[in-house]
Amino acid sequence: ELEAALSAPPCATTTHMPSAVVQAVISELSGPAMVTAGWTLLGMNFMPMGPTAGMVGACEPQKTWGNRTFLNMMEHAPLFLSSLWVFAIFVSAEEATKIGTTYIALRSLYPVIWAAFGGANGAPMQPYTWFLFGKGMNLFYVTFPQYGCVFYMALATLLKLGLAIDLNSIVGVPALAAPLGFGLFLYHFALGGFPYLQKAVAPLFGK
Repeated sequence: ELEAALSAPPCATTTHMPSAVVQAVISELSGPAMVTAGWTLLGMNFMPMGPTAGMVGACEPQKTWGNRTFLNMMEHAPLFLSSLWVFAIFVSAEEATKIGTTYIALRSLYPVIWAAFGGANGAPMQPYTWFLFGKGMNLFYVTFPQYGCVFYMALATLLKLGLAIDLNSIVGVPALAAPLGFGLFLYHFALGGFPYLQKAVAPLFGK
């Protein structure tokens, strides 16, 4: 719809053309806009979790749970929102909507997984393993798939604009490939590969 409006041949009466383009843009980007609105509403619901835990005299693990639920979301906000919109504009608004919706669903599970599987023990983490995102349920099952979504959208945009490569066509189902395939890649890249980098540069920092 957007491409059709932009490629329409000029005619004698062009007064309606800007309106047609605007309407096409609005229609095309309504999905990513709703994703952004949903993300904002989720963040607004996460924001009171830390302060209200303090108001009722909750224990420190519960305060940490509330604070980190909101702050972790805010820390990743620039990466998610920027990758969502450049992907939506330059690659596919439809796939951006699907991947963005997946991201929000995963983000909403962050406090649930922490509370259910960590609780008083703090954030549930598992040692690095080659089995998915760890043996036993832990936060990596919701965080790394989110990272995969962001990484995929940024990479797909770069490939499309820089090399004219359509990553969506290559992977087939971006909404699955992004959180699972690219999420697992980042899990192994970060937790499996970066320790070697840290050991390599450790002498530069002394003891």
